[in-house]
Amino acid sequence: MKKTIKTVLIGAVAASAVALAGQEYVNINKDASSPELIKKEDLGAKKVVTEEELGLRGSGLNSAVGNLPPVEYKRPAPGAAPRFERSYVNAPPLIPHSIDGLVPITAKNNACLGCHMPAAAKGVGATPIPESHFTDFRPDTKLDKNGNIVKDGKIVVNATDVKIAKFKKLKRLNPARFNCTQCHVPQANVKPLVGNTFKPDFTSDKLKKRSNLIKVIDEGVQ
Repeated sequence: MKKTIKTVLIGAVAASAVALAGQEYVNINKDASSPELIKKEDLGAKKVVTEEELGLRGSGLNSAVGNLPPVEYKRPAPGAAPRFERSYVNAPPLIPHSIDGLVPITAKNNACLGCHMPAAAKGVGATPIPESHFTDFRPDTKLDKNGNIVKDGKIVVNATDVKIAKFKKLKRLNPARFNCTQCHVPQANVKPLVGNTFKPDFTSDKLKKRSNLIKVIDEGVQ
């Protein structure tokens, strides 16, 4: 019925209300070419969602900041904070300690490496950077003299049309992993905006605080 009413109205209704089938309807859509009609008697009961209610900010969509709750990053110094359990298997772990003075990370300076490089981590009790960060997962890509795309020695038509022949082990940290805070963030002390009932399913207690990504990253790949 509603669809039929809309069809009748398109291009014909300019007024804010119209009587059809003995009932008076109101178009609550400002776009007259796509009317949304409800009975006038039900207008007061219609739940109108304002732009302030659309998101979690509690303010209009054009607001630059919004009314988010205050966020605090009060954490113990490095070496004095217990590690967080991972959010799920092989999730990037949260940073449990303060990062004051450790950021920003630049091309010439990464203070995280002083404690988290494998050679130093054990001695200071830090989580060592995993093997996956010393691995290049990207196929070697170049153009041959004829302009063909060559990946790992194989000519491909599409740049994404290739399976990685093998992972390349590196003797140094993969530059793609150098900016730690792209994936790892400190845990904020903040009231949750929404509830979360997700429960991770760890296959072993070890995986709650360790990564085995390098062993399982190609599972299921044919």
